[in-house]
Amino acid sequence: MPKKYPKSPLRYPGGKNRAIKSILSLIPEDETTLCSPFLGGASIELACTTRMTVYGSDIFEPLTDFWKSLITHKEELINIVKSYFPLEKKEFYKLQKKLLHIKDPIERGAAFFVLNRSSFSGTTMSGGMSPGHPRFTISSIDRLKHFNVKNFYVENLDYKETINKHKDAFCYLDPPYLNGQALYGVKGNTHKDFDHEELAKILQDKERWIMSYNDCQEIRDLYSSFTIISIEWVYGMSKNKSSNEILILSKDLLS
Repeated sequence: MPKKYPKSPLRYPGGKNRAIKSILSLIPEDETTLCSPFLGGASIELACTTRMTVYGSDIFEPLTDFWKSLITHKEELINIVKSYFPLEKKEFYKLQKKLLHIKDPIERGAAFFVLNRSSFSGTTMSGGMSPGHPRFTISSIDRLKHFNVKNFYVENLDYKETINKHKDAFCYLDPPYLNGQALYGVKGNTHKDFDHEELAKILQDKERWIMSYNDCQEIRDLYSSFTIISIEWVYGMSKNKSSNEILILSKDLLS
């Protein structure tokens, strides 16, 4: 029987639900701690909690507010989320405009979840309201109620701070993909102009990491001295859409 892993309550572009088995098989069994500097929807990270302690971080504060609130203030988060249901289209666009101005972290985390579930493909700030089949449903709220993951800690940090803070942990990285950086939208342009070359320099001499990236020549050139595995899985938000991605491994793995 296939092993069951905790599922993310978020919808995410490039979500890695279908990639869990492939990626976890490459993490050595004796690793006890995972560092994830680009947390996002956390599909891989949640799966890793079944065998290790996970420290996830992201620079986009509304996202980390959601995760931290879900872990430590779940009932309050759910009550705020319920207050938005059902969400009308005009309220969706109002909420998009005010998200980054909400001061209370639990309220901001709740608003992020509502937008994430309601936006086209889970793009939250850069997309319009999802047409046709809504994903902000009673069942999506119920998923929050049933979230009960241990060994999972979330921080709002830049990826460089995260890597430096958790030097002794195995690292899984899922950075913004080249030419695909509009994830958080015009107002939430956290990953705009992300420096892919700087990340490559930081990882050049670092051990014990795996990274997922979109498959393009620029990335292959940056990591030409590393093991690169071409792999294909089906994206979680479109059963008919296959990814075109690669896994890059630190030089000590598979050696």
